[in-house]
Amino acid sequence: MKTIAYLFKDIMALRHYLDSTDIRTYTAASRAILIQVFSSMTDRDILERVTDALSKALPDAVIVGSTSVGEIMDGRLQVGTIVLSFSFFEETAVKAITIPAIAGSEREAGVGLMRQIKGLGVIAGVLMLATPLDMDVSALFRGMSEEDFRFPIFGGGAGVYDPNLESMIFHGNEYVSQGAIAVVFLGEALDIRIRTFLGWKPLSKEMTITEADGMLLKRIDGERAYDVYNRYLDIPNDRNFFDNALEFPILLQRNGETIARVPFFADDDGCIGFLADIHTGEKFHIGYGDPDSILRNSTALQHELCAFEADTIFLYACICRRFLMQNAVNLETESFNTLAPTTGFYTYGEFFSNGNSIHLLNSTIVVAALREGQPKPGLRETPCPVKDERPLSLEQDPFSNKHNRIIARLLRFIGVVTSELEDANKALERLSGIDRLTQIHNRLTLDKVLQDELTRSARYGTDFSVIILDIDHFKKVNDTFGHLIGDRVLMELADMLKRNVRIGDTLGRWGGEEFLIILPQTGPESALLVAEKIRSLVETTKFTEVDQITCSLGVSSFRNGDDPHKLLYRADEAMYDAKNHGRNRVGFDTAEP
Repeated sequence: MKTIAYLFKDIMALRHYLDSTDIRTYTAASRAILIQVFSSMTDRDILERVTDALSKALPDAVIVGSTSVGEIMDGRLQVGTIVLSFSFFEETAVKAITIPAIAGSEREAGVGLMRQIKGLGVIAGVLMLATPLDMDVSALFRGMSEEDFRFPIFGGGAGVYDPNLESMIFHGNEYVSQGAIAVVFLGEALDIRIRTFLGWKPLSKEMTITEADGMLLKRIDGERAYDVYNRYLDIPNDRNFFDNALEFPILLQRNGETIARVPFFADDDGCIGFLADIHTGEKFHIGYGDPDSILRNSTALQHELCAFEADTIFLYACICRRFLMQNAVNLETESFNTLAPTTGFYTYGEFFSNGNSIHLLNSTIVVAALREGQPKPGLRETPCPVKDERPLSLEQDPFSNKHNRIIARLLRFIGVVTSELEDANKALERLSGIDRLTQIHNRLTLDKVLQDELTRSARYGTDFSVIILDIDHFKKVNDTFGHLIGDRVLMELADMLKRNVRIGDTLGRWGGEEFLIILPQTGPESALLVAEKIRSLVETTKFTEVDQITCSLGVSSFRNGDDPHKLLYRADEAMYDAKNHGRNRVGFDTAEP
């Protein structure tokens, strides 16, 4: 396998290049040719002239391309250009499938696409191009993932410098502004290794998506999504929203991995649109990139790929990385070219498969290393050319590009402060819901749990019950032994109850010498058994100084139409009924519904 890159200047020069001895020689020795076109230019006329020249010179080649927000050639960024990547395969066959995707039908299109791919034969891997600005690529990938597969999938989403313009992908002279192209590599000779890394770290406190609809984020912690972003980042809701917000994606945890979602626009209702799926209930942080982490990950990956001995490397990197790294952006990518010819483009979304799932990523870089056949013995006799400490380029001096180091240290500082604040907030939250004396739940927590169980039982028709426990003659304990001993009794009783309530039950101090136990999925008979067990344990337990105490308990079970007041009123009445009949008893709610 051989890959060469070409920087387009004009049609005449391209035609001359295509007629060169090198191209003729590589073509003659190839079974298949893949030409990728990465273009900052969106002028259809120019692109059609390029693909027409390619098709005429190499009629058997598979030609695919994408508009981009930066091209990568020889591992370095190119701006405002068209880069051509020619890959000549000796043993591998290459097929391309184009599917237009109409909004709302992406999942079904994904199922159909994967079935077509699997019908082509022995698959080494798939390169995907798609248009995330005009379709739900996540839904397309969900459909593809419904079909079992075991081969790597990688690629990127078409971008455009002006979001108001139309991004495109193309296969030959077929141009698609809403759809996907799958380039399928066939045969057993090709080995593909794909890797991805993020390098973004949490910047804000943890927040919750409280309302989302597909790719539209409506509310964060109950507030309008835009209001939250604007409060933290002071980003105006105007046509430049994307440019201002793209460095600050939200960071989610899915399947143990951190993934990013980049804000794309904000609407007049205060919602924020993204280029990929988000879900109600997900927790996230607003993030920012750590240049030091990005460069360390890049170096580590290059060392790993050094042993792989790739024939070519394709890079699909998010535009966010360009914004973050600025003039130092090549530090992440250029050393890959010391391992193998490296081409690619900056994207509006990166595609990466993990097992039997395909993911639309943001803010990441996807690295695909391809090799035909086994590593050639003795080829890598010299040390890996990738150095851990990169020398300064000629245009740099010892004081240039230090903003990356400053950003890294600021992120470290913010991360530590944020972590400390979150730990403090969690401690305060825990303390606010815990009774200071007995160290069990207080009334604040009990009220919330009670309301949650009422809602659940009303919705699903499940049982649940409550028990109110009151210590008999507790005033006499305080009057006889003093309040310190009285407090000790309350603490010992709480500790005993904690050891004996069931897993899943909620125990708390309701007030004074009263305790409340909430029993989910528990009907009246079972609740009475639990209450009787507790009554007996209290009666037989020896407490400090006072030796023995007793308690009266009231049990009430959920009825349709209950609210907290009604349910607890019946339990309280049952408890007082037990006291009126001699104490040290269990009373049950017998009131008519």
